[in-house]
Amino acid sequence: MFLCSCSPESEPGFFAIATWNMAEFFDGRDDGTEFPEWSGKSGWNQDKFNERIEKSVMYILSNLADADLLVLEEIESEEVLVAMLEKGLKKSGYLYYGLAQTESGMLSVAFLSRVKPKEVALYSVPSSRPMLSLKMNVNGEDIHIVAVHLRSRLEEKNDGIRREELELIASIAGRETLPLVVLGDFNSDPTIHTSEMAGDRWGNNGEAIILLTGDGRMAEEGVLDSPYLEYASPLEGGTYFYEGRWEKLDNVLLSSHFFDGESIEFRETRIVKGSGSADYSGKPIKYSPKSGSGMSDHFALLSYFSV
Repeated sequence: MFLCSCSPESEPGFFAIATWNMAEFFDGRDDGTEFPEWSGKSGWNQDKFNERIEKSVMYILSNLADADLLVLEEIESEEVLVAMLEKGLKKSGYLYYGLAQTESGMLSVAFLSRVKPKEVALYSVPSSRPMLSLKMNVNGEDIHIVAVHLRSRLEEKNDGIRREELELIASIAGRETLPLVVLGDFNSDPTIHTSEMAGDRWGNNGEAIILLTGDGRMAEEGVLDSPYLEYASPLEGGTYFYEGRWEKLDNVLLSSHFFDGESIEFRETRIVKGSGSADYSGKPIKYSPKSGSGMSDHFALLSYFSV
């Protein structure tokens, strides 16, 4: 689904992508498929939805406005995206959007973009959320972006599904010839869940499904670079805090094309902790449908590229 209009191409010399799990972003309708705390009986309504939209748009414009492409996780419907566009993001140049809608009612992966995608498709395995595949032209170079939200670790029944999702990503990485970005909420930390995705500077990755490195120049033959593993200046901390520890569940994985000194080049990834998104100790504050406080239980990632 798209909102199409005349749009400038990405700014010469600069391109940025953000990914943010917005945490249970339900629209204002009570369809009967919402989590209990988001139902009309619990007090969630259109007015509260509008307030959350306005708050989220202000946060994005204050903290993520550099991004030419916003990848968002846990979006219920197209209504959420359209509302954010109408409340200010369209004026900031975000004219294209899409949602990998699920039939099962699972919260979906979505995107808002200043750059018109050349091609949009879906990848999926049974019982999973569809992944969004976007082909874009960035100042004359085509790149492939895959946006994901893998199944949660909180239920053991999801482990087999998540493994299939990881195997699908590994397969895409192994055959893709375009510069490849895979980003989103993987529900897998490459420094903890090393049987799923792992690696180091030298590409030592054991028996992980997704093979990673901390040196992008070595990201060949299906091996992808992760900012958390960079040998010179690894991304510290995490995007999600659970049971007393930081976890690096949100990630931006890159193919070797972004490190070869030709055309588009990776520069850096930042963890974004904007005003109102963290408590006094620096942990993310999940949005509360009752009080309207907080933003999300995940921090966003913002990646920069030179072109």
